[in-house]
Amino acid sequence: MKYCIILYLVISSGCLNGYAQKPDTLNAKRLFLATHVYRDQKKLSSGKLTKIFGTTKQSKIKYRWSNILKPIGPFVTVGGVGLAYVALKGVDATTTIDGQRVDYKVRSLPKLLMGLGLFFGGLCIVESSNELAQHAVDIYNAKLKSNQKTSYINKIQFGLTESHAVGFKISLK
Repeated sequence: MKYCIILYLVISSGCLNGYAQKPDTLNAKRLFLATHVYRDQKKLSSGKLTKIFGTTKQSKIKYRWSNILKPIGPFVTVGGVGLAYVALKGVDATTTIDGQRVDYKVRSLPKLLMGLGLFFGGLCIVESSNELAQHAVDIYNAKLKSNQKTSYINKIQFGLTESHAVGFKISLK
């Protein structure tokens, strides 16, 4: 019976090296208009993230810029769509050709190109906002990993104690 317990302890000692406590890392989930940040499967609010990123200067700056750009992108995109619509709709005009009255539309190519530019620029601003939030999370996690201290098992001793029971001693580095 003693040998079975010792054998069990030897086999299960391989699992002992994974018990070092790991700091909570952040996970970013990207959507189209926003990037949501989670810790332990719980969505964090913007205020909590600002407090969390307060320890890392780069993360805090990138997250602030992400929050600044987040509402600007959709407005620029919608403005570009509106300007392109106005350009394609055109302006009614009338002229006389050979004594006949002709109705036509005047469409502005520069307005159309500016509208398309604003549309794609707005999409780029949205994507840049998401990238900045993702980079802030990555920088924070990298700093946590560099500060993480783990201990390794140096030596494990198995044996009988003075009271004739089975025991073991673990020495950590």
